[in-house]
Amino acid sequence: MQGAAGQDGSGRPSLSRPLRGNAPVHDAWSQEATSSEHDAWSGSIAPRGSSEPAAPGDGPTEPGSPATAGDSEPSRATGSTGPAGAPGATGTSDAADAHEGSLPKVAFWTVLTTLLPGSGLVTTRLRRIGWVLLAILALAAVTLTAFLVIGDPMRNGMMLLTNRAVLIGFLITAVVIGLVWALQIVAANLTHSRRQRLEGTKRYLALALAALMVVAVVFPVGRGVQSLWAAQGLLGSTTVFGGRDGDGRTLAEGKDPWANTERVNVMLLGQDAGSDRTGTRPDTIMVASIDTETGQTALFSIPRNLEKVEFPEGTPAAEEFPDGFDYYGPNQDLINAVWTWAEEHPDLFPDDPNPGLTATRWAVEETLGLDTDYYAMVNLQGFEDLVNAIGGVDLVVERRIPIGGGAGPIDGYIEPGSQKLDGYHALWYARSREGSNDFDRNCRQQRIVRAVAEEADPATLAMSVPRLVSATEANIQTDIPVSNLDAFVDLALRIKDGGFTSYPITPDVTPSGNPDYEYLESWVQASIEDSMKQDPPESVLGETEPGSTDPADTGAAPEEESSSDDVPDSEETTEEETTEEETTSEDETSSSETTPTDEPTIDHDPLKSCLPGAEAQQG
Repeated sequence: MQGAAGQDGSGRPSLSRPLRGNAPVHDAWSQEATSSEHDAWSGSIAPRGSSEPAAPGDGPTEPGSPATAGDSEPSRATGSTGPAGAPGATGTSDAADAHEGSLPKVAFWTVLTTLLPGSGLVTTRLRRIGWVLLAILALAAVTLTAFLVIGDPMRNGMMLLTNRAVLIGFLITAVVIGLVWALQIVAANLTHSRRQRLEGTKRYLALALAALMVVAVVFPVGRGVQSLWAAQGLLGSTTVFGGRDGDGRTLAEGKDPWANTERVNVMLLGQDAGSDRTGTRPDTIMVASIDTETGQTALFSIPRNLEKVEFPEGTPAAEEFPDGFDYYGPNQDLINAVWTWAEEHPDLFPDDPNPGLTATRWAVEETLGLDTDYYAMVNLQGFEDLVNAIGGVDLVVERRIPIGGGAGPIDGYIEPGSQKLDGYHALWYARSREGSNDFDRNCRQQRIVRAVAEEADPATLAMSVPRLVSATEANIQTDIPVSNLDAFVDLALRIKDGGFTSYPITPDVTPSGNPDYEYLESWVQASIEDSMKQDPPESVLGETEPGSTDPADTGAAPEEESSSDDVPDSEETTEEETTEEETTSEDETSSSETTPTDEPTIDHDPLKSCLPGAEAQQG
């Protein structure tokens, strides 16, 4: 019989009296039972943590007692309500499986919240954070859609990326997005792992999956942050963008910054200023004359061995050389030697930090009859880095192009046919002189410049920003003010649509040894007019026969022996140049006799000499 206090005759608490809820019985007996590892349903008693023997008469405890408190929730989940043998009861193995939960469910929510931030939290206690993240994601999607649909997304995007303050804002935003994205992946993974009671190997696999998802998110975000950091640093570079605001080249206000400017002429210089050079001389001289409305561009190449160049009236150089540049002597008074002369006479250029550039600019302007508005100068290493940054350039090479030669050995060849040229080989394609003359070299230079322009689409540039910035900062110099950069990005997009038309100054135009500068100026103007009549030029990358995988027809390889009229850039000494220019001048004598003196003649296929199959067609 139970007493009112719920005890039997022995004084122990009665086990037949139901407990209220799951509250444990706090007395000496129940504490002793709790300290044992006790199987509630089998009645067996596991060894105790102490040497004290089990109390006689110990039996099964109630499901709500401390001994079974840890198993009460799984038991309910599996329907276990009574002793072994009762309906719905499971063994200890089944209980362990219930504890471990479902790894696929955790994996599902981890992957889903990686792809759709916030989704893995909406079914947990962090549901409010999950809904906030989903709302932000939806707002971002709507904003991006509107940006892509309204106006010109490419042009608008490029305009934004030319503003340093905007870039810094994007940089901070990208960092925050990356951190929040990674943290919510981890939070969703841990929360669902606890809910599924993952233990042991399953828990480690779930954590490994979360780490993998975090890396998958952080890597692209990190690349974006790196690109934004590099780009904003470039916009702060006074070396690359050396122009100053208010220098007399004010652009129009409003939607079109070029509304008041019909044409823009940009001088492009390629310079090899290595330690193995005798003085500093521009290796490549070009001028891009751009129609600002259509983007149609006439690209002029000036041979570096053009002699007796003239200078604008009133300049110190014109006073020194009223009859044309004649400082170094016969066959040495070349346009690319003007730079060296100016650097040797800084007294003629007071307060000018770069007399070589100034004098070369004067010579180019007087030669073409054009005022140059801006300049861009890149050394040859910079060109190599630029090509590498965009992943190389595809080109069908017209013949075997020697690497080296002249006064030095030939170190190899750029083989004919379809090639993907890296920076090193693209540079040698442009600069090689072995087996050719300066005019064929100018042709290859124009071709490779246009090929790089074709390859450099916005998507490629966007993926190459850090490497492009490194190549630009170390090797490129302009006088474009940063404040005008957005206008030049807009102009570059117009050029992309309008295209280049090449106009190299060849012996058919005027001989380099005895140029007719009056005729040359009229030829330049006629060429500009011609560029406005042309449809966008065809690709200069070259192609094989339609449907064929064979290389395009190419010319024969040049003789491997060094010739006296071919000198590599790295060995451009005075004596070697003399030999080269004498040979070139002799070759051009016949051309000077046939140079027209009235209406300029425009060659509508000026790059044919360096396109695949040219020599075969001529034969």
